[in-house]
Amino acid sequence: MNPLALVVDVLTNTFRVLRNLVATVLPGPEFVVLTARGTLPERRLARRGLLQRLIPQPLGPIAEESLEEWRERLRILAQDPRVRGIVLKVDDLRAGLASIEGLRTALERFRAAGKRIAAYLVSSALHGYYLASVADEVIVPASAELILNGPRVEMTFFRIALDRLGVLPEFHHVGEYKSASHRVLYPEMTAPQREMQDALVDSYYREIVAAIARSRGLSEAQVKEAIDQGILAGEAAKANGLVTTVAYEDDLPRLLGGAGGPARILPWTQARKRVRLPLRWRVAERDEVAVVQLIGAITPGESRDLPVPIPLLGPHLAGHETVIRALRTAESNPAVKAVVFHVDSGGGSPVASDVIWREVVRVQERKPVVVYIGNVAASGGYYVVCGAKHIVAAAMSVTGSIGVVAGKFNARPLFERLGLNREIIGRGATAAMFSAFTDFTEQEWGVLRGWMQDVYTRFKSRVAAGRGQDVERVESVARGRVYTGRQALEAGLIDELGDLETAVRKAKALAGIPDGANVPVVTVRAPKAAAMPELPAAVWTEGLRQAVRLFQEPALLIAPVETGFAS
Repeated sequence: MNPLALVVDVLTNTFRVLRNLVATVLPGPEFVVLTARGTLPERRLARRGLLQRLIPQPLGPIAEESLEEWRERLRILAQDPRVRGIVLKVDDLRAGLASIEGLRTALERFRAAGKRIAAYLVSSALHGYYLASVADEVIVPASAELILNGPRVEMTFFRIALDRLGVLPEFHHVGEYKSASHRVLYPEMTAPQREMQDALVDSYYREIVAAIARSRGLSEAQVKEAIDQGILAGEAAKANGLVTTVAYEDDLPRLLGGAGGPARILPWTQARKRVRLPLRWRVAERDEVAVVQLIGAITPGESRDLPVPIPLLGPHLAGHETVIRALRTAESNPAVKAVVFHVDSGGGSPVASDVIWREVVRVQERKPVVVYIGNVAASGGYYVVCGAKHIVAAAMSVTGSIGVVAGKFNARPLFERLGLNREIIGRGATAAMFSAFTDFTEQEWGVLRGWMQDVYTRFKSRVAAGRGQDVERVESVARGRVYTGRQALEAGLIDELGDLETAVRKAKALAGIPDGANVPVVTVRAPKAAAMPELPAAVWTEGLRQAVRLFQEPALLIAPVETGFAS
């Protein structure tokens, strides 16, 4: 037993006992108001250093409530006998569908613990109502706006504009569904891309409709009929069975009260001081489950957060060096008995993906590695996880996209139109292969396609080995096709539908830890490789450099698609 840990536990629990005594004296909340907003990252964000706090953030608040914090909060409220339930609000919810699904699952667990959920909505799109529909009752004012437009995807194609500019896209893709370059290659969706996107939207729609129908006690036909109406005010939503009560927020204490009078409703900022915190003896917790995260585009080198998102890459770069250090940190910690590898990435560099894949395979020779796919783990994002013992994904996660894309933009026609002459002198038959001012020669096209085919063959072999399938079976579900989590389960690309807690339970089982054991789930972050954090200008430069690098090697990327609902 660690004496220092014991002292910390005694001091912490003494403080909690005193705090709980004070909380017992104060009038406790019967209902706590919780608001779902933002992007809902899976794990609590890392604390920022002093230098980072001094740097202005151009994109607004850096701290968003994570699903980890939501689950902890719901567990605390579920354990306090004075708390009867929560009032759920939805405001500016910008999270991916898999993240919203994860929060909905956490709310279902809260209800299963015997607590009550009342959702109060003033205005909501379909994804917000999908979350709120899990409640025991949905309450809206008469003037409420439920904008229930169905799910959609939108894509802008640039080929005609590029032709007018005089920029020639020269790209090749392995797999007819591999559509990362389709926006610039074609003036409209190809038939395979349309087929794939149609299947994705249909899967999202079916998941949402089924969940709402199940929670509200309606048939799926009734839910679809309500969605087809597009926008519903309070009484119309009630008439369609989507809303329980039409009332205003000041009516909530009366509606949620009982024989003892109106319910005491407090926002979390006030209620947190009045709920009882459970005691916890960390000194007795000798086993841990580690969560290692890979968030953002996969690139060589170190991970970085960009000041402004870069097209194709987004706001986060997941460098292979950083991810590998985090995996090795979890591996070397004797307290860590299993690893949950949480991936939320649309892919990136095949080289970086391959070395991360190798590290996952190597680590699980010593400790179980269970993958949790967040909103997306496709192309390179799926490459890095395909060797794990067990893969869990949300029903509305995006995964698959086993394929390769590569090429370049040729600006020679634009320069000729502008009267600019660019001279190139080189040695070797492929010296100017990736110049932005030359056409690919037949030899260069052959080199590029052969290179890409090697990457594709290696990708399929990794998947076949990890999934216990033959390469022919993998080919039938590969060819660049993207799947939702439920579709991926049917295709044999994942093992189970669920959330991060599902992955944790599986990791504990593989490590021989009893399911009921109180085991901490800790987020493992890589030790710092540099003495000082980089300034935004340097990070931005590195982000652009990584974007250029992705155009100079075969890329494992999925097409960026605008998905969503009316705001």
